[in-house]
Amino acid sequence: MATELDSRQQYLVRDIARGQARFNLLERYVDGDAPLPEGAEGASKAYRRFQKKARMNIASLAVAATRERMIIGGFRTGADGDENGDIQARRLWKANNLDVLSADIHDKMLTYGECYAIVGPPIVPGGMPVVTVEDPRELEAKHHESDPRLITEAAKVFRDDDSGMDFAYFYYPTRIEVYVKPAEGSLFSLDNWVYREDLSSDNPLGEVPVVKFENLNEKGEFEPYLDLIDRINHMILQRLVIVTTQAFKQRAIKGDLPQFDMDGNEVDYDGIFQPGPGALWMLPEGADIWESQQTDIQGIISGVRADIQDFAALTRTPMHYLSPDGANQSAEGAALAREGLVFKAEDRMARVTASWSKVMSLLFRWMGDEERANLLDLEPIWKPAERYSLAERGDANSKFQDIPFRSRMSLIGQFSPAEIAEMEAERAGEAILTQAMLGGQVAQP
Repeated sequence: MATELDSRQQYLVRDIARGQARFNLLERYVDGDAPLPEGAEGASKAYRRFQKKARMNIASLAVAATRERMIIGGFRTGADGDENGDIQARRLWKANNLDVLSADIHDKMLTYGECYAIVGPPIVPGGMPVVTVEDPRELEAKHHESDPRLITEAAKVFRDDDSGMDFAYFYYPTRIEVYVKPAEGSLFSLDNWVYREDLSSDNPLGEVPVVKFENLNEKGEFEPYLDLIDRINHMILQRLVIVTTQAFKQRAIKGDLPQFDMDGNEVDYDGIFQPGPGALWMLPEGADIWESQQTDIQGIISGVRADIQDFAALTRTPMHYLSPDGANQSAEGAALAREGLVFKAEDRMARVTASWSKVMSLLFRWMGDEERANLLDLEPIWKPAERYSLAERGDANSKFQDIPFRSRMSLIGQFSPAEIAEMEAERAGEAILTQAMLGGQVAQP
């Protein structure tokens, strides 16, 4: 086995390196560390002091608004009796803490436009296979020419500070190869990589255990509107500079003031005109005091608010996410904004449905359960993107009594498959108890 990266492996590493600048920039916007807004040259001191205070982190709100509505409640598989979701799928989901990690995957996908998950074998004998969330800055995958859903090879490159080594994992349908090099210089350098047979292994699945999650156009939710975010931050900076530099009114004396007193000493006007609540200034005849006026910043405030409204419309994010004033909008306007967000969330759920089915299929394949691993029968059960209030659910439930209980609890009650299964068991128990009581008998446990 060669101890250097071949041309195909080098190509994958270069692909990862090429995306660093873009992904790092998007992360800065989400973390509230967007590029500092520029200020006027004449106000350089004020702008350097307030640049960081002028940044408004609305990118993360656009991501969170969609992510919070993308929740998986269970999975259906090809196994019998899984109308409320497959129990084995639920066990695998819980074992990997995917209630939390799925939100992390959606967050990265909505931020960077793409994200990956790797499904690995159990760490300990008899354990559950493991799902890991992968940053697109560390992983790149290549797809089959005729089937873009099929990953033919993938590479993960990362630096381990504890061991002082760089690692490169290359995933193939039948093999996982590992290369290492000292953590010196660039992580993406193509030199000094050494193949490690002891870390490499066979891949018994016959397919690459890497799953890609893609957002619309492989872009972050806010990525097309970075210029708008910069404009909002720039106008906030201007407001801060104006307010700070004009916090105290400036005063000037108009007219001729004697330069020397009667004894010929130079007059110290800085000492004479000291401000204070009990100060009294005596001015010579013909002199007058001029006082500056504060600039009206209401136009700037209104402009920023208008820009935020534009951002909300473009990203279909309800205004109450971005501004407290948004909670006071009309009921019709709030409903329309929420409707746009629901449509967007449903679109994103549809885009990652196949990816989540693939993750669950790989988990079952590692478990040796080929029946449940069949992709044609696998389907995530999403919780509704539109959330109804208790009053709305109760009212609708009373009006649709002809709908079967399970469908009513799912579509109207918006309960998860596990909750519906528990309710059905409780209903069956209550029915038995009621029947026994009506018959004068004591129900047996």
